[in-house]
Amino acid sequence: MKRMMRFIGFACVILFGLTTATAGGAISEEQVREIVKQVIKENPKLIFDTVNNYVKEQQKKKQEQALEASFKNRIKDVISKNNPTKGPEKAPITIIEYTDFQCPYCTRGAETIHRIMEMYPNEVRLVFKNNPLKFHPQALPAAKAALAANKQGKFWEYHDLLFKNSAKLNEEMFLKFARDLGLDIEKFNKDRNSEEIAKQIEHDQTQAAEHKLMGTPTFILNGVVIRGAQPLPYFRMVIERLLSEGKPG
Repeated sequence: MKRMMRFIGFACVILFGLTTATAGGAISEEQVREIVKQVIKENPKLIFDTVNNYVKEQQKKKQEQALEASFKNRIKDVISKNNPTKGPEKAPITIIEYTDFQCPYCTRGAETIHRIMEMYPNEVRLVFKNNPLKFHPQALPAAKAALAANKQGKFWEYHDLLFKNSAKLNEEMFLKFARDLGLDIEKFNKDRNSEEIAKQIEHDQTQAAEHKLMGTPTFILNGVVIRGAQPLPYFRMVIERLLSEGKPG
């Protein structure tokens, strides 16, 4: 910020001098353009850093405004008994995660949430919801396979394998993961092709659409929406703020 202010001050001095000189007839408008070009040419890094810092500050400001709006306008999402969960049932913070197993940003988001669960073992409960995007051809079959694994008590293990291999998912891998986890393959195939699981995914997607949660990953923390794979400190800031709401004073 200080560097940007120095540059702005420097630019103002130049512009003031050029304006005065031009008004006095000392130099032409074309000469002014040439001088400005020369200043830019001689200070490319300073100008780049100034613009880059300004953009970052504007993005940060926009993000802060969006977060405040999310705290002010919280949404109520319905949790089904079929949604996979992890963490204490009565935890003060519930994170609802809408995700896509073929999305690289969702992989990053899952890693962040894994660390959050380690850091807040008693304070956070995680609820998983599927929102497979249409342009990811393996996302829907992966979602069905994960929920089929859930029927045999192996959802989170299957979930981890899918995200570790999100860039190369295919039918062969879905079966391999099931075998590696010791699942009943006949039941696994029957469940993942069932109408029940198809409707469960459709229900998750309908809820996401109703809340205008179109991108993945998206997280809802006690009604506060976090869009995208935000870094760990961002999640911690939101969680600490939510935890402080429940404290006296």
